[in-house]
Amino acid sequence: MYNSLFDENRQNAMRDYFLNNLGKKGIIRKYSRNEIIELHSDDYFGIVVKGIVSINVLNSNGNEKMLYVLRPGEIFEEMNYFCGGSKLTVARVKENAEVSIIYKNVLEPELADNPEAYRYFLHSVTRKYRIVMLQMTNSVFNDSIGKIADTLLRMASCSIGTGESEKIIIDTPFTHQELANNIGCSRITVTKFLNKFIDEGIIIYEDKRIVIKNREALKQYINVIEE
Repeated sequence: MYNSLFDENRQNAMRDYFLNNLGKKGIIRKYSRNEIIELHSDDYFGIVVKGIVSINVLNSNGNEKMLYVLRPGEIFEEMNYFCGGSKLTVARVKENAEVSIIYKNVLEPELADNPEAYRYFLHSVTRKYRIVMLQMTNSVFNDSIGKIADTLLRMASCSIGTGESEKIIIDTPFTHQELANNIGCSRITVTKFLNKFIDEGIIIYEDKRIVIKNREALKQYINVIEE
């Protein structure tokens, strides 16, 4: 199911357009790890050029829950640009990043000359909707171990260069606490079941990144039916 929802060729085409076409027309800004990227206007949006940026939702107490991460060629604040409204998320730098800021005076002529570009914006919005929808589905239908297994498979499908091989690298390193915040369970629970997956030979760690060695074995822990 995830391979069809997050088709690698479509994701790569979107990333290539934003990174190697539109991104080169913007203003590059550099951000350090854990820095918050503040974009206050509806007149521009950001393209991640280097590094990794996490998009988090905040509650009234200032606690953050990660919704998804952005890799090079992925964008943020495009919904505010096109639709306006209040800002509901915060962009926090997970790994030192460079962002291309695209202003209205650059984007509008681009869209007029190349209306095909709208497809990449729609893809970006749809992709994020699917990620959030699947998080909600996961929280409703799976127990703790199923939530962790499902999250690993979803993150793998959104990674760059996953391919169809059995060995899949989740290209972003996550701490156990970050995974716990994303899934909605305790860090102890995440650690317990990740160790279980390691003991069963389902996953390993390489350079602090999780590598899925047996995708089919992970699927056995998930209660949501896959197509």
